[in-house]
Parts: sequence; C-alpha cells; structure tokens
Amino acid sequence: MTLCGTPDEEFMKKITSEEARNYIKTLPVMKKRNLKDIFKGANPDAIDLLEKMLELDADRRPTAEEALAHPYLSQYADPSDEPIADIYDDSFEDKDMSLSEWKSKCR
Repeated sequence: MTLCGTPDEEFMKKITSEEARNYIKTLPVMKKRNLKDIFKGANPDAIDLLEKMLELDADRRPTAEEALAHPYLSQYADPSDEPIADIYDDSFEDKDMSLSEWKSKCR
C-alpha cells in the first residue's frame, strides 16, 4: 500500500474478510505514489502499463490479453500467435468439502 495507496471505499467493500478490512482501517492513510517520480526517465508507456497492472482491484486491472495489447508491449505482440485462456473458475475455493472430497477433485 505504500506504493498503491490506501484502498478506496469501493474496493474495501469487495474485501470479504472483515478481519482484513479492519486491519487495513488500522493502517495510516497512504497516498498513491507517482510512478513517474519513482522511475524518472522511464518510458512513459512502461509507467502507464505498470500503473494499470499494480491496481489493487482485480476488476480494474487489465487482463493478460489487454496487457499484451498495451503500446509498451507492441513490439513483442503477435495477436495471431497469442492463445487466449479460458476464464479461471475459482468457485471451488468457496465450497466446504472434506479432505477426501478435495483430493477426488484433483484426479
């Protein structure tokens, strides 16, 4: 948070753990750092991509496909040779299963 700053209220509402929210609230309010000041002389496109990728809220962060299409990576991009993965399904993480049930899912 010393780099990205204190999360805004919209993001805080997305944090499902009350303990995590309460812990963040105990920390001093931190202002987002200006990456242009930290990386003086760096390519402005690199700083722009880094700022986008360091977004705390994953819903606001670019996807891998969007990041690869960013101007900073344009010289490396080849859309005809970049497979697109399916969206990761993490719904299983919220299920209440026994150890044997978890193991059976991994086979």
